[in-house]
Amino acid sequence: MSLGVDEIEGILSAHERMPTGASFLEGTVFGNWRVTAFIGKGGSGEVYRAVHVSLGTPAAVKVLVRDEPRARERFMREAKLLSELKSASFPQFFEYGEANGYAYLVMELLEPGDLPTGDREVARFLRQVCDAVAELHARGIVHRDIKPSNILWRMGGTRPVASAVPVLADLGLAKDITTSDIGNPTSDITQGGVGTPGYGAPEQMERGEATVASDIHALGVLADRCFGGKPPKAWRRIIERATSSIPERRYQSVAALVKSIQRRNLVRRSWTTLAVLLLTGLSAAFAALLYKRYGGEELQWWLIRSREPIVSVEKEYVPYENPVSGRKGYRIVTKTNTVDGVAIRLSGKTVSFAKPISLEPGEYRIIGPGRLDADISGPSNAVVRLKACVLNNQTASGYRKNKLNYVLEGDAYLNFANLDEDNRIRKCIRHFDGLLNGDGGDVAFRGPLTREELKKVRSDRRKREWQKELDEANATQYNDPHTRIY
Repeated sequence: MSLGVDEIEGILSAHERMPTGASFLEGTVFGNWRVTAFIGKGGSGEVYRAVHVSLGTPAAVKVLVRDEPRARERFMREAKLLSELKSASFPQFFEYGEANGYAYLVMELLEPGDLPTGDREVARFLRQVCDAVAELHARGIVHRDIKPSNILWRMGGTRPVASAVPVLADLGLAKDITTSDIGNPTSDITQGGVGTPGYGAPEQMERGEATVASDIHALGVLADRCFGGKPPKAWRRIIERATSSIPERRYQSVAALVKSIQRRNLVRRSWTTLAVLLLTGLSAAFAALLYKRYGGEELQWWLIRSREPIVSVEKEYVPYENPVSGRKGYRIVTKTNTVDGVAIRLSGKTVSFAKPISLEPGEYRIIGPGRLDADISGPSNAVVRLKACVLNNQTASGYRKNKLNYVLEGDAYLNFANLDEDNRIRKCIRHFDGLLNGDGGDVAFRGPLTREELKKVRSDRRKREWQKELDEANATQYNDPHTRIY
């Protein structure tokens, strides 16, 4: 018949620990601290809740009730070690002294709690406990009694919460790694070794030999207890190595154990990542195929266009008659209108579409700088406004099928590359002074396709017009062939 940890603890309590019941009544004062409640007892001491007699600050008071040389040495060693440890991984030290004929130790009041059970929660919990153990090892000290009852929680309430921090307590068995208890009359070693059965390493329980590997063994058992003795596959290998009966086969440092915990799901994550990358690559290849075959230009058209309010400013020549003189003429009326339309931004690029684009009724504004090459057509109630750009409309349909209304809003150039000059289409083109850009723009049929070529055409045209005016002036105003106007 095998005994569990709880049964062994019960046997030890019956043979070694003090009988149940508190040794001190409520109100007993130890130094500056007044006892308010009994918490529990161990092999040689009792723990009480207490408050500061003046400040009312809560604390835990540990009283040495079994005054034996071995117990007193452990008690003083624990008090000295706590006073030196300033880390949040250990209880905060308040006071040490003697009162009422007993040695006492006052420390931070912490709460007991259940062990976590989830994969991430256990990993977080063990990393925090390992931080405390690693700090002891860095000081050349082994704890020798890592178990659930010696891990308390620093929290706001009475139960562990997600933000609670585990604290490694009860440093009574902690000792210097370099010292040996063999032959020491005040040694912690008993006939059954030192530590808690079920958690202490074999060499620690049998011969009293405690090293870094001994604490790692206890950490492995602690991990196993978190999962109720049935750890997941990712933890099984870690626990088996940490709790090996041969010290040399265990993790050689707490840092190595923590690293293994952090990488426990590395293989699974690697396969998952590989599968995700493979699926992503296949999806991307399939999407590229669809894009190339079906939706490339549709997607490009969707990317460069956006729905937004369009403010249009137009000038109209309205018939006018002076009421005084009766003189008839035209006056310029400026109209401003805001409609929900589609803005096409070229962003300094040349954008080409092989497939025809049929516009729906509404307002469209092509905004440069840039150039758009496309076969664009639509109904007569669709308005295309050009702003600082070149539109090379490659449509081959004349006015009968292509009745778009074009408005040139400044520094714009509209070219019909596949149409001869069509006066009916010209009726759909309104030149407009863009206010900031001078003339609205220019229109050409089978004309130049770039703005640089357009500038050259305009320059040559201005030179021809200027030369024509000079020739006419010379022919009509001067008879002397040797006199010319320049």
